[in-house]
Amino acid sequence: MSGKDKRHERSGHRFRLFQIEILIIFSALIAIVTIFLDYVILQRSDRAMKETVSKLVAADSRQLELNINSYLQRMETTATLMFSDEAYYEYDATDESMEEYDKVKTEELISSRIVDIGLMDNYADFGIVYSDDHKVGWISHGTEDLFPDGGMYDTFASYIVNERKKDGWGFGINGNTDRMFYFKRLNPNAILVSSIYTRELASVFVYPEQLDSMTVRFVDDSGIIMFSVNTDEIGSSLPGDIAAELNQAATDATNSRTVISSDYIINSNVCSNDWQVVCSIPTRIILEENIRLRGFTVRVSICLAALFVLIGLMLIINISKPVDGMVSTLENRAEIDRLSGVMNKATFQDEVEKILAKEAKERISVFVMLDMDNFKQINDKLGHIYGDQVIIRVGKLLKRMYNEETLIGRLGGDEFALYTECVGVDFTAVKDAVSTQVEYVLEEFLIEFELEREQCNVSMSAGVYMTDDMSEDFEALYGKADKALYKSKNSGKNCFNFYREGDE
Repeated sequence: MSGKDKRHERSGHRFRLFQIEILIIFSALIAIVTIFLDYVILQRSDRAMKETVSKLVAADSRQLELNINSYLQRMETTATLMFSDEAYYEYDATDESMEEYDKVKTEELISSRIVDIGLMDNYADFGIVYSDDHKVGWISHGTEDLFPDGGMYDTFASYIVNERKKDGWGFGINGNTDRMFYFKRLNPNAILVSSIYTRELASVFVYPEQLDSMTVRFVDDSGIIMFSVNTDEIGSSLPGDIAAELNQAATDATNSRTVISSDYIINSNVCSNDWQVVCSIPTRIILEENIRLRGFTVRVSICLAALFVLIGLMLIINISKPVDGMVSTLENRAEIDRLSGVMNKATFQDEVEKILAKEAKERISVFVMLDMDNFKQINDKLGHIYGDQVIIRVGKLLKRMYNEETLIGRLGGDEFALYTECVGVDFTAVKDAVSTQVEYVLEEFLIEFELEREQCNVSMSAGVYMTDDMSEDFEALYGKADKALYKSKNSGKNCFNFYREGDE
């Protein structure tokens, strides 16, 4: 081989090495850029996923807060029924000047009233404890066993911390974690005691299937867990890492706190008695799919650097589709009550407030409250699953009987609400039309649930409030319609009443 050929060979070898170096450098640059871009895209996807799930958790936590507030309000309202007669709340069993015969007769009267009231809900305890630990009504053996050495009255009295309402709530009394208690002072020597089993709260804490990894906890003002989807936690303190995250989070105007950290997405809402609904999801579960996708993307980027553009495009498509689909699904779930198919309370209230905020020269607002009579009998006799089916059928019945201009919402439990408005129509004509329609609904309910009526004496009661006062807000409409409903309940049920000023 000549020197020229050797030089040509060396030059060709160097050129091939140069080509290989350029190819390696170019491939490495493409791989680095691809991995970097993929990392940025997935980081943004992580943030978007966290924010989306956080909004859903917040909406569901708010709904659970409304549900538990309704539950607590029902217990408080039931207790106030003992103030309907002086004989119930002024009687003092420790009064030695009172004749024994009179005491017996009075306690028989009080016991009868307690039985009538207590049957309205599934109470574990509903009775009165006097300062000498004398009891009237039903105080369960489980509660009595908590005080083998006495002191029941003094212990219960220590939980009455609301000086204005003279009431209070209690949990974990003498180590008991099966029940939560509500106390109401009747007179200086008498306290009304009511309690429910905490397992009854399972019917309140219902949330969407998409959040099946969410842990829902109900904690008292000491941070002790009263209810949890993980039953082993009941009676223990809120986990330290979650408590620490919440303590650092700011509280907004609605007493809600939201945390989006590297470990958890947490939302907390304060209920009417200062207890909290705490919902949490581990971040790793939310991002589990993204973590797997990141590893796959890096490996493919290194092995197939030449296909960078195509792979990047595929990743964007694969990431965007599930995120968009989940956002659409979660927003719909957050607005619609999962069981009945009508609006949940939060959405119903928002929609009513939007209508009330619109300007109108003349407007008649119609707010109707509907509540099933003896619904508890269905759950007790036919089971909670059957009760859920009844709620579903009621939702379908209402949607069938009202057009799209009428807002329909489920406010919790077996309680539904309707709202519509009429513009430029005579008040009397509207009232006649509303009366006819509500009466028709009650009749159709009896037809639809004829079998349930025979077995459980189920029916429906309604309360209606109509006004042309455009300054009234949602709470005013809701409160007055609810009072009209309460009047129907006390008038024999299976009827409806219009609210009149002075109704309580």
